[in-house]
Amino acid sequence: MKRSMIAGLTALVILGMIFLCVACAGQRQQDRAGAAAPAVTGPPTAVTTGPAAAGQPAAAGEGASDLYRDEPRPLKPVECGRCHRSEYERLRAGDSRHRFDCLKCHRQLHAYRPPAANYAAVMPKCGRCHQQQPHGPEFAACRRCHDPHAPKNIPFAVIAGKSRGQGGREVTACERCHRQEAAEMAAKPCKHNEEVGCTGCHADRHGVKPSCLDCHEPHVAGQQYRDCLVCHRPHSAGDILPYPENTGNEVCGSCHQEIAAHLRQNHTRHSELTCAACHRRHGQVPDCRQCHGQQPHDPAMLRKFPDCLQCHLDPHNLPEK
Repeated sequence: MKRSMIAGLTALVILGMIFLCVACAGQRQQDRAGAAAPAVTGPPTAVTTGPAAAGQPAAAGEGASDLYRDEPRPLKPVECGRCHRSEYERLRAGDSRHRFDCLKCHRQLHAYRPPAANYAAVMPKCGRCHQQQPHGPEFAACRRCHDPHAPKNIPFAVIAGKSRGQGGREVTACERCHRQEAAEMAAKPCKHNEEVGCTGCHADRHGVKPSCLDCHEPHVAGQQYRDCLVCHRPHSAGDILPYPENTGNEVCGSCHQEIAAHLRQNHTRHSELTCAACHRRHGQVPDCRQCHGQQPHDPAMLRKFPDCLQCHLDPHNLPEK
């Protein structure tokens, strides 16, 4: 083969290889550009770099970007919670009426600017919904007790301090709202209100209702908290309520052990009665004539012995005949 033909074939091979390399490089560049660009599902809306006519979309090709193609939609609470996680979790864990759309209160988003010191101006105001002051003018600072994201979780540390109430008497913040309980405690003092106080029973969180049995032993085995409330009011525990007539003698006998033993050992008609049949209130000493009539004996005997206990000594341990 002639030397000129060999040179021609070699030149063709080299040109073909150069063409293939250029084509491959171009394809790779297109592939990289396609992978980096977001998927387009519709025609992009153009965004201009300068001011556009009011109400008119920007022309295509003037800085358009698919990043700003969609119209914004209102945020849901869970989306607010991505950044404001603590507030979201407090709302989620509670059962308050504040568990609604964040935008109902927060009408300005991210408007706080430290240099402008505008925190108070942009934060929602409780009075926008709670127009009446539910706790009176003395308690106008809602945030002192209430966390807007957990309004029912009130720590006692912020309200247990005393202030001057009606008549100059020192009262706790509890008494300003719980007026019925405060009046009851003032009218009928006992260890609950003189020594223990509100926080002693109601723990460290507003709304906690303890059981009497958390501190007190039951009178008899098997008693439950609801049994305590038959006779006792927690805010005036020393003023015992009238006993239901069917109150078991074992309840009274848990304190009055000697009297209960006498009724069992010296069996009389009195032993068949419940204690509450005669003693309707704690400490009440009934008149025998309430049951036995005004003249149970001969008038002459009653004149000589006007007091029944002169002969009958002890109603719980009547002398044997």
